[in-house]
Amino acid sequence: MTAIVRYNSYSRDFASIPYSVSGTLAVGSGTSRLFFGQDVTIRRIHASVGTAPTGASIIIDVNKNGTTIFTTQANRPTIAVSTFYDISNLPDVTSVSSTDYLTIDVDQVGSTVKGADLVVLIDYTISSKTYGYS
Repeated sequence: MTAIVRYNSYSRDFASIPYSVSGTLAVGSGTSRLFFGQDVTIRRIHASVGTAPTGASIIIDVNKNGTTIFTTQANRPTIAVSTFYDISNLPDVTSVSSTDYLTIDVDQVGSTVKGADLVVLIDYTISSKTYGYS
């Protein structure tokens, strides 16, 4: 799984991090670690694809330090068959400290057309103004 990670800041207290997977999707665990370097609160997770899945939905999971933030698994970002976009329900775990990291898993892909060119956008607010690692 190849990932491109970029940082976009909309304001001083609100930002988003996009995580991209280019090409045809495959089920797999994310290995690219996203560090925030400060305490943040996740607001929502968006997922979109350039090629819609068919036959089955695409299901994404976000992990904090290796454990899902969607303990209610039905709330994971899910791109339905023949659609391109989903905004997840609020994750069960929203607090991320300065030394925590997130990874993105692809838990399911389409069964006929897998889907391609995934972008996962993590919206968050800054919880503390302490920057850097302790």
